[in-house]
Amino acid sequence: MLAVLAALPLAVVLALAWGTDPVALAAREPLRERAADYEGAASCASCHPDHHASWARTFHATMTQLPERDSVLGRFDGRAVSFYGRSAVPFERDGAFWMRVPDGAGERETQVALCVGSNRYQQYFERAGTGEGGELRRLPILWHVGEERWMHLNGVFLEPDNSNWAAHAASWNDNCVFCHNTGVQPRMELERRAFTTRVADLGIACEACHGPGEEHVRRMASPLERYAGTGASLAIVNPNQLEQAESLALCGQCHSQRLPAPLERLAEFLGRGPSLRPGQELRGHVTPVTRDTPSVSSSRPELFRERFWSDGTARLTAYEYLGITQSPCVKGGELTCGSCHSMHSGDVHGQLEPEMRGDRACTQCHEEIARDVRAHTHHAPESAGSRCLECHMPRMVYGILDIHRSHRIEVPDVRRDVEAGRPNACTSCHGSQTAAWAARAMREWWGERYEEPRSRPDGAALDVPEALASLHAGDAVQRAGYARARGRPDAAETARERAFAFAHLVVALGDGYPSIRTLARRSLERLDAALELGLASELAAFDTFGDVETRRAASLRLLELFRQRAASRCGPPGPSQLLDASFAADLARIVRLLDLQSDHVISIGE
Repeated sequence: MLAVLAALPLAVVLALAWGTDPVALAAREPLRERAADYEGAASCASCHPDHHASWARTFHATMTQLPERDSVLGRFDGRAVSFYGRSAVPFERDGAFWMRVPDGAGERETQVALCVGSNRYQQYFERAGTGEGGELRRLPILWHVGEERWMHLNGVFLEPDNSNWAAHAASWNDNCVFCHNTGVQPRMELERRAFTTRVADLGIACEACHGPGEEHVRRMASPLERYAGTGASLAIVNPNQLEQAESLALCGQCHSQRLPAPLERLAEFLGRGPSLRPGQELRGHVTPVTRDTPSVSSSRPELFRERFWSDGTARLTAYEYLGITQSPCVKGGELTCGSCHSMHSGDVHGQLEPEMRGDRACTQCHEEIARDVRAHTHHAPESAGSRCLECHMPRMVYGILDIHRSHRIEVPDVRRDVEAGRPNACTSCHGSQTAAWAARAMREWWGERYEEPRSRPDGAALDVPEALASLHAGDAVQRAGYARARGRPDAAETARERAFAFAHLVVALGDGYPSIRTLARRSLERLDAALELGLASELAAFDTFGDVETRRAASLRLLELFRQRAASRCGPPGPSQLLDASFAADLARIVRLLDLQSDHVISIGE
């Protein structure tokens, strides 16, 4: 045996003796390079196994991965998936993952080189440039984890039906790489638009929050430093010890659309990467995008404005930093993202402890309200109307084919919301009521400053229930928000009122935006189960990506089936519900609302 070992190279003998070095292995993987003082997450595991394990279970850890058997979520089974009259075929070949996709008038085969996403959906990238680290370009279909199906990017982002398969062929190297990886160096050559991109870690790893760890690792090699060192001598950032601005910046470096500060530093960012390091404020490194930020695209002057409600509140995900910094709660100097979220505990879907999904998120500071909830809310303590987050952080933000909570913590105001053309917390729950009804209740409970709205931006009549007006006449983000809200299980509505919502959601299946149709179908499925209408199979068969005529026929059939089944179970609807006595939709009045939809087309990617 000794003779055999003596004949082997020294590196092999050491590996046999002490095992594989995970740090060295990770550093040699594609796209990785340990530069600019970064060590990589594998270096943290030996001293911090618990923290490394609690991070490794999160979706941050698996945000960006190489395409391997345990990382690819989509079904590469050789079955064609069709959208907009053309097809793609995901398949495996020799242990690798491939797609056959449309290309001009024909098609081409390409190998998947990278996966981005692991929670709600997973996107796939092909190598468009030459050599490792060259340009990686997004492929046109993604795998939706929750719905367990392939979807076209054009139907996931908030935009009208678009048959252009290449509409979202974005580059990973100068786009996705910044927020979905750690220690980013795009290394873009502007003249040739060529890349040799490298990252310290794929995904959002330890050093994204704790800072580059090379000096920390070097110091901790000394037992004296390891056990006696404190504070700055540890040469690592402890997020729990940061001041408010620096703490907010940890999350804000990704959860905030931003531009280099000043913009003239863009070439630097595309070359060496962002200058911000954990422990610093965003100021001086980047400027968060707001509604008033001038567009960087001459062909799209509304590029940034359409991502916000007219009062400056974000209506797209990845603006959470802006929301929290707009909130009055932040002015006390204590509220940070870590007040509610935790990277090393809680549910990985949001990094929240169970109590932080409820009132504790607010009552940890507002203890006096918790002592008498009814006196504060004027709702039953167990109802949705007494949940802090439903009123002060309502769901009104579009992203990843769902509607999320606003991170701008604020007090509901019916007139403000309706006249700004944004969803209102009260009418998102009381879906069968008008905005005036909600305003009168607020004025009775909380004073004269709560006024009734004078008008809606789309011109819809105020005597129509606010949810119906927004679902049919609102702009695309309004329609998306109310399409989801009409199916919420905790809505303050009777079974009869939910039946009215069902009919209008069927109409929303004809919306010109496929993402809105998907949200409407999900709400219909929830209402069907709650009302026991027996339409589950028809709803499951409805393809939100199908052609117009097929969808129209299916919608009309659903309306008729609903009419037959609802009429025998519910009392007659009132005229404000836009249904006649037999539960048939008053299509003439509904069409008049549909005609008020803004001519301005919103097209928002992510």
